[in-house]
Amino acid sequence: MELRQLLSLREVVREGSFTAAARCLHMTQPAVSLHIKALEKELGARLMERGVRGVRLTPAGEVLLQAAEVVLAATDDAVRRIREMEAPERGTVFVACGDTVALRLLPPVLRAFRKLRPQAEMAIRNHGSRRILDLVLRREVDLGIVTRPPWLDPALWTRTLLEEPFELALPPGHALADEETVDLTRLAGEPAVFLAKPSETRALIDRGLGDAGARPTMVMESGNLEVVKAYVADGLGISLLPAMGITARDRERMVLKPVPATFPRRRLALVRRKDRVPGLLATDFLRLLAERFGSGRGS
Repeated sequence: MELRQLLSLREVVREGSFTAAARCLHMTQPAVSLHIKALEKELGARLMERGVRGVRLTPAGEVLLQAAEVVLAATDDAVRRIREMEAPERGTVFVACGDTVALRLLPPVLRAFRKLRPQAEMAIRNHGSRRILDLVLRREVDLGIVTRPPWLDPALWTRTLLEEPFELALPPGHALADEETVDLTRLAGEPAVFLAKPSETRALIDRGLGDAGARPTMVMESGNLEVVKAYVADGLGISLLPAMGITARDRERMVLKPVPATFPRRRLALVRRKDRVPGLLATDFLRLLAERFGSGRGS
C-alpha cells in the first residue's frame, strides 16, 4: 500500500469523481483508477461504487478512508515540520477560525507576527467551530480558535482566550428601543434574525432564551454575522449578537441593549492537538496571542 494510492482514494471521495480527482492530482484518470484497483486487490475488498450521483464508498472504503486521512495528515505534518527545521523562519502557520475572529480579533496579532517573522506565512481558514475542531483533529491546521463547546475531544489541548457577553440588537424605532433594560420575556412573538444552526454561538443563544422563558419568532437565519446585523438594521427583526462582532457603525444603525447577567457568555478558545508539538513559528504565534489576551485557562 502506497501513499499515492491513499491520496488518490481521498481525492476521489473529496471531488466525487475519478476525473475531477485526476485533475486535482495532475494525473490521468486511468492512473487514478489503477491506484484504486491496486488497493482493492491488495485488501481483497471493493472500496467504492459508482452511481448516477457520483462515487460512494463501501463499508470497507469508509474504514480505509479514515485510516488514510490520519496517515496523509501525519505525513503532511512531518513534511512541514522538517522543512521548518531546515528553514525555521520560512514556514507557514495554519490557523482556522470564524469570520468574526478573523476580522476583529486576529489583525493586531497578525501584524505583530508579521513584524516578528517577516519571512513566514500565515494561512487563515474560515469555518464554523465544529468544522474547525475537525480540521485540528485531522492535523490539517496547526491551531484553531472556536466558540468552546460543552465537550471537547480528549486529544485536544485548549486555552480560553476571552469570554464575551451578548447584546440585544433592535431595529431603529423598535418599541423597546427607549427602555434602559429589556426583560427578555417581552421578546415573545418578536420576529428574530439569528445566526444559523448548527453553530456553538447559536446554541448558546437558544439556551439563554430558553432559560429566560423568551420565545421570539425566528423569521430568518444566516451563517454570516454581517448579514444578520444588516437585516436587523433594515428592520427585519431583533437579534442577539456577540459583543466582539459589534462595531461603532453598528451602534449607529441599530439599538443595542445589555442582556441579563444570567445570560450565557461566549467563550472563545484556542485549540490544538496535544500530540502535536508546536514548531518555532506556531510557538511564536501562540506567545503573541497569550500576550494580547492573557494566559487564559488551559487544559
